[in-house]
Amino acid sequence: MTRAALFEQAGAPLRLADLDIADPGPGEVAVDVKATGVCHSDVGVFSGKLPAPLPLVLGHEGAGVVTAVGDGVDELSVGDHVVLSWLASCGTCYYCQRAEQHLCGRPRTMLGAHILPDGSTRMSLDGTPVRQFCGLGTFSQRTVVPAGAAIRISDRVPIASAALLGCGVLTGFGAAVKTGGVRVGDAVAVIGCGGVGLNAVQGARIAGATTIIAIDVHTDRLALATELGATHTLTAGPDVVKKVQQLTGRRGADVVIEVAGRQETVDQAVALARRGGTAVLVGAGPGVAVSEVFNNVVMSGKTVKGCLYGSAHVKRDIPQLVELYQRGALLLDQLVTETFDFGDIGKAVEYCADENGARAVVLS
Repeated sequence: MTRAALFEQAGAPLRLADLDIADPGPGEVAVDVKATGVCHSDVGVFSGKLPAPLPLVLGHEGAGVVTAVGDGVDELSVGDHVVLSWLASCGTCYYCQRAEQHLCGRPRTMLGAHILPDGSTRMSLDGTPVRQFCGLGTFSQRTVVPAGAAIRISDRVPIASAALLGCGVLTGFGAAVKTGGVRVGDAVAVIGCGGVGLNAVQGARIAGATTIIAIDVHTDRLALATELGATHTLTAGPDVVKKVQQLTGRRGADVVIEVAGRQETVDQAVALARRGGTAVLVGAGPGVAVSEVFNNVVMSGKTVKGCLYGSAHVKRDIPQLVELYQRGALLLDQLVTETFDFGDIGKAVEYCADENGARAVVLS
């Protein structure tokens, strides 16, 4: 049995309910979820903007402690502290063999259908299956996931901070360092400074960018961006292209990372990139397009790249991020701008929906 926040109808309040939860099967682990972040994707499904099968337990940015392991699980033990990730790649397909684990087909099943790789779920209510968001369902005090989705970390990392590694930190950092390929001396612009964009700022700083321009409508997020490494901040608006040009010797940015996900910001991202520069699209939703490719991309020799999960290889990248945190290079604690008890998880969703702070974290 587990206490969970059950999502049954778009826009309706989450209902706290006691769900049945199966024991972990072969290749699976049970995890007591000690902390879960509330991500923009959770809010998108909650509001009805992103369709999803119901009933569903939301949440995909979590950390906790392993409580049981299934047959064949050798890399994890009861008591291990873990970060949860929906990108549990198979390790054997074409993409995994090319070190492109983020493009593996297996986690796409978890992401799209909100089930485990075998097509089922481990949660149920009165005999009715309850799906687990992204194959995880971290808006629950316990979950069962594939062993590859649980990445062991040091128990010295604060659990609220550790939870953010599973999505916002990994995506934003990777968008700058891996997808965008930020280099020493680069000028970088980040459009949208929520949980993902702030970590793109950090990634750019750690990669050695010397000009980092953070763009957002919220002054508190811009202040936090400065703390995390931005050298300049701009209030979002139609004049940001001109202002970025002024800050970059009239060239534009070497790398632009777009996280806001709106048509106007995608257009700005391409416009902000210098000739030969790169625009990385992280936040764009369905229906958003790249406008006038010939003049805006081809004639300028620009590269437009999609970024899925920061092009992550989670078993390698999450431990590396933990090491950066322990060395003081990657700031995590500052990203937790509000915490909520599990019973107040609905308030945490509202906090995120209202675009407050960087991240709300729910503690169990």
